[in-house]
Amino acid sequence: MEKYSELFIRAALHDLANVLAGVRGIVDLTSPEEPLSPRDRGRLEAVLDEGAITLERCRHLAMGTFPSGALEAGQDWRDQLSEDLAPLGLLFRTRIELTAAVAPEDDQWPGGLLRGYLHAVTRQVLPYAKGGLLGIHCTAGPREWRVRWHPAAAIPDSLAPGPEDRSRDICARWTLACASALEADLTSGEGALQVRIPRTSRW
Repeated sequence: MEKYSELFIRAALHDLANVLAGVRGIVDLTSPEEPLSPRDRGRLEAVLDEGAITLERCRHLAMGTFPSGALEAGQDWRDQLSEDLAPLGLLFRTRIELTAAVAPEDDQWPGGLLRGYLHAVTRQVLPYAKGGLLGIHCTAGPREWRVRWHPAAAIPDSLAPGPEDRSRDICARWTLACASALEADLTSGEGALQVRIPRTSRW
């Protein structure tokens, strides 16, 4: 088996084992005589959502495919992004605040492909937010889309440049694959991360 395939399989098994451990932890801490509390039920659903997303990313990575990048109306796109991010806020006990400042003529966004990328970056930024507030601000112009995470002190180690055969989890592999497809440029500075994505002819 080639090195990349072996690392990919190991990453997938590791991430899915973490999902199962999360489910087991919630069940073990719940009294068998009582139903799940609303809080624990929400946490369980969030863990299961994370597992389903990991499986979907594994399938895309294995097949070399991506979600649709077809343009979507800005408000609908942001509403779906907020819904996608909600389980992460619950898992990491962090409030995620999504805002936007976009002129109507520029307010179209590349569908599930960009949402999947932003979800994956947010998943890796949240451990550093430490239970506070993570702001995600979307802007756009005629030539590019921009998204900013604040506070975010630095690019997560999992996304730092390194050899192709470096050990990374599925979320990091997915982030880098989407970044390549989107031609995304992720930078850090002034306590924030920002990604710039050109409006190429593909979108």
